Amino acid sequence: MKNKLKMIFLSGLILSLGACTNLQDTFTGTPTYTEIEKANFNVQEETQLFAMGSYKVNESGTAVAKMKAKEEAEIYLKKQIFTETTNVLNSFFNEIHTKNIVVSKNTIEDLANLVSSQLINDAVTTNSWNNEGKEFIVLAIDKNRVPEKVKEIFVIHLQAIIDDLDRAVNKVSDEYLEIAKPPVVIAAEETPKAEVEAIESNDPVNETDTDKNGEPEVFLEDF
Repeated sequence: MKNKLKMIFLSGLILSLGACTNLQDTFTGTPTYTEIEKANFNVQEETQLFAMGSYKVNESGTAVAKMKAKEEAEIYLKKQIFTETTNVLNSFFNEIHTKNIVVSKNTIEDLANLVSSQLINDAVTTNSWNNEGKEFIVLAIDKNRVPEKVKEIFVIHLQAIIDDLDRAVNKVSDEYLEIAKPPVVIAAEETPKAEVEAIESNDPVNETDTDKNGEPEVFLEDF
């Protein structure tokens, strides 16, 4: 009984720690903003993905603080793009899963990273300011750019798979054609009739009893 209770306790502890980890990941993910903050962002929530970054001005100067603030904004915005991209990719790959083609989770993550890395370069600054010795910057991107870019990368990825399959088919067809051919059976050649007669004529004649004994054959008419 004690062992069962101990196992239940450990299981509950593991689940609790896992839940805490998930909550921590949620809180350290994309930050949330108040309505007052978003009013200063100069963005359209319905049509844009956006993120704010900030950095305190120190002895390195304002230019460095602005650079650091932009880097932070890019990190948060890239996470949002990655999430949106993953959702779109999953819907696209569901179309080919019905054709018995399985795509791993790692592939989807890699393609989502590729899309978000490219799209972050299209982000624009919607506002920036300095407040209490800190530099702030807001970056945004049109939401419609996500499915457009995902479609482009998705088609390129599928085309590469198709090209690989075509090369495999061509290799098998060209280099292994002999394997598919049935074996050729060579029929035995018939000996011409004239040759058969010539061979038979050269066969030694059966020797008679006279030839064997060396004596002439005697007939009754001779007497």
